[in-house]
Amino acid sequence: MASNTTGPDAIGQSSGASGLMKRLFINRDFGLLWGGQAISNLGDVVFDTALLLWVGAFLAAGKSWAPLAMSAILLAAVVPQVVAGPIAGVFVDRWDKRRTMMAMDAAQAALVGLLAVAVDISHLPLMGARRLPDGLLLTLACGDVLLVSICAQFYRPARFALVGDLVPDDDLRPRAISMSQALDGLAVIFGPPIAAALVFGLGVQWALVVNALSFAASFGFAVRIRAPRAARSVAPGQHGDFAREFRAGFRYVARHRVLRTLLVAVVLAWLGFGALQVLGYFFVTENLGASPALFGWLGSCFGVGAVGGAVLVTIYGKRIGLARILWMSLVVSGIFVAVLGHLTSIGPALVAAVIFGVSATTVIIASGPLILDVTEREFVGRVTSVITPIGRLAALISIAIAGYLVSEVLAGVDISVLGVNFNAVTLVFTGMGLLAVAGGLYARANLDDAKPPDGVGAADHGG
Repeated sequence: MASNTTGPDAIGQSSGASGLMKRLFINRDFGLLWGGQAISNLGDVVFDTALLLWVGAFLAAGKSWAPLAMSAILLAAVVPQVVAGPIAGVFVDRWDKRRTMMAMDAAQAALVGLLAVAVDISHLPLMGARRLPDGLLLTLACGDVLLVSICAQFYRPARFALVGDLVPDDDLRPRAISMSQALDGLAVIFGPPIAAALVFGLGVQWALVVNALSFAASFGFAVRIRAPRAARSVAPGQHGDFAREFRAGFRYVARHRVLRTLLVAVVLAWLGFGALQVLGYFFVTENLGASPALFGWLGSCFGVGAVGGAVLVTIYGKRIGLARILWMSLVVSGIFVAVLGHLTSIGPALVAAVIFGVSATTVIIASGPLILDVTEREFVGRVTSVITPIGRLAALISIAIAGYLVSEVLAGVDISVLGVNFNAVTLVFTGMGLLAVAGGLYARANLDDAKPPDGVGAADHGG
């Protein structure tokens, strides 16, 4: 006998499923957005790690141009964040957010899939055992990373704006942002070992296939999202004057007290934290005297801290206040970076990396809802595409300055101040930490501890 699916029991089951979805993911549509992001984030980390492993261990192994090849891959990923990001924000504010995400998912899946074919053309008909020259493969890889990164500059602000549309309740937005940020931490924890297993076990092409499939899965989740009308409409007054809209985005941030404060704090933090990317390896091998193999553990510990930070903000964010969380996290992050530079053994360094992961992640989580709360909807894409690229530019400047200081200006420095030893890396770490502390104190002086009231927007540009 067929079961009755229309009676009270079925209604109760449906209500229970809906209630479970709401408790776990706020609502159905945010749950779909979160699910697509979870798969896509993991695929992105697998892609990034796999390409670096492939270039370092196979394509450029033992060649004099290996460091240049690695730098080319990294630059291809970062440059679009600085150059294309602000431009993308103008169009994201004009376009349907969900369709923008779907288009970028489809484009990225196709781009990565084509690269997967290119790195191993020996399986194609009539190709025999031939493969493309190393120089051409590197050029194709860099070009592919560049195009994928450009697509990401459209995808990310569209997804961020859609969070605001799918989670209209201001009290729930910190939870939504923290849930999304936790995915970054989980991807950092699990992505690199998956990439290594695929590259060394099956070949880099399979890591690329996994990434392409992750974009396809993200596309499938986005298709099912029921976006509100606001996410599908063009903001009033936007008639295709790109230059005017582009300038308006920068003016909006510059004249808005809260957004201007966030931008300055982010720049100061990234001027410090950006150098970690270039000095981390030398810190592990020289200051800690540890094996290079343990370098990856610092990243994993940071990922664990990132997940912990997301959980803490979810539980205590509303009680403490987003502005207070932001400036306190910046100060704590700076202090622990300075402390980290003075450690001499791997155990305490891993603990410090976890704490740094907690505090650095809460900075990101707290700033997201603050931006959504005070930004008029038609400016969300441009505001995101102003603050994020400028932060990335600050990180690039930090990388360049830190490398120059350690290699040239501070090379061979070994001094003691009040019984505390400083070498080149330690001095730079201390300076980085102080910059982050300065960013936190600046935010403390310019942001109210309470959440901005409803309606704060264009009227609050002054200050």
